[in-house]
Amino acid sequence: MKFLPVVMLLALPACSCKQEFARDNAPVAKVMDKYLYKPEVAAFIPPGTPRQDSLIMARGYRREWITRELLLAKAIENLTDEEKDDIRGQVEDYSASLLVHKYKSKLIAQKMDREIRDADIDAYHEQNKINFVLNHPVVRALLIIIPKSAANIAGFREWFRSDKPEALAALEEYSITNAKKFDNFNNRWVELRYLLNFLPVDQGAWEARHANDTRVEVEDEENYYFLKINEIVREREVAPVGYVKQEIELILLNKRKMEFETNLERQINDEGTRKNFVSIYE
Repeated sequence: MKFLPVVMLLALPACSCKQEFARDNAPVAKVMDKYLYKPEVAAFIPPGTPRQDSLIMARGYRREWITRELLLAKAIENLTDEEKDDIRGQVEDYSASLLVHKYKSKLIAQKMDREIRDADIDAYHEQNKINFVLNHPVVRALLIIIPKSAANIAGFREWFRSDKPEALAALEEYSITNAKKFDNFNNRWVELRYLLNFLPVDQGAWEARHANDTRVEVEDEENYYFLKINEIVREREVAPVGYVKQEIELILLNKRKMEFETNLERQINDEGTRKNFVSIYE
């Protein structure tokens, strides 16, 4: 089967920015009775694109547009009316779905309360503990790496082994000046294996020597490594609520969204019935 007639206006001025393209609304290509205009091509070119790159991108866009239009013309010419009607129905369904989704999303953004109370998080965690069993230990801990060249290591060790608030303050002050790394996870949970990545200890050695230690001091040729575990929840135990708080918030927000959409659909149906927008035929 022969191609339908095609006329292409191939003269495409070289330019380096969207503003230059948009000055003139002249066409840059034509397929049968459909035109491609300069502003449409210009919209495809990111602002600030160099002149030569703009020209290459514009020609590529024009070539793809021509190919698409030729294929579209062939499809229209060769598909049956039944096939075309099926496609139109799919397009209408997809368009309707997009519009409904956009409307729901807009209402949710405007009217749905997105604040999740800590009490609701705690309640959900308590009622669904089986869903929050840990695969890896999590800890509240302090990790500090000190080079061996640092001064007053003996004093640092004394502060590290103390639980007094002033010792922690001295530890932080010392670390600001001397530490290669100072990570304070006392106020949030973190996976223990993340911290162990920084220690010169493999998993086997850790399990054999330090698995039950709350204060760990190891070293290599260059550094001293100090890990102070203030609290630990082990694998196969229920994760602390603080560790899974964000996950629970997302779950509760999704539940609230589903309830909002269900109520919206019910209200829409009630309104349609009340205003006689709906007729049902048996």
